Amino acid sequence: SLIELNEGDYHECVLTGSIGSGKSSIALFTQAYQLYVLSCLKNPQKTFGLDPSSEIVIVFQSLNAKLAKSVDYDRFRAMINASPYFRAHFMFDRRMESEMRFPNRIIVKPVVGADTGAIGLNVIGGILDEVNFMEVTDRSKKSIDGGTFDQAWALYNSISRRRKSRFLSKSKLPGMLCLVSSKRY
Repeated sequence: SLIELNEGDYHECVLTGSIGSGKSSIALFTQAYQLYVLSCLKNPQKTFGLDPSSEIVIVFQSLNAKLAKSVDYDRFRAMINASPYFRAHFMFDRRMESEMRFPNRIIVKPVVGADTGAIGLNVIGGILDEVNFMEVTDRSKKSIDGGTFDQAWALYNSISRRRKSRFLSKSKLPGMLCLVSSKRY
């Protein structure tokens, strides 16, 4: 359940099921809850051993940047904007459309659908959406050894490594990374 997912010792989830089964909604509600948890920290950078000037980022990634923004990010932005808690206690700068900038240098943003989309970011969590539609190419120049390139695995590995390198020093990896797919991946 959504409650168990966010109260348990989970730091990643794979949400599968048919169209309209609520996968994206669960992923969005999970990111909203994780953002709330971050908002409760007086100094999240200090909590996670980051430089005080560091940004902490929740990313939305899909096949491409346009889909990441128009599907999940725009819906998440509307959800947070309508939330009484976020409107009163932890509001983002509404003047910016391309990303949501919250207090304490916490940012929510859509990124391109490439494994370099989150490069240089302190990614604490996010959503990889539509992974079942992502590119899988044999004998690809995009793969290190000229073998198979799997866009979903490349994105997942890039974000997963980034999260672990910045946040693994904590006893429980914070945030949540949700992979959303219409089929089992």
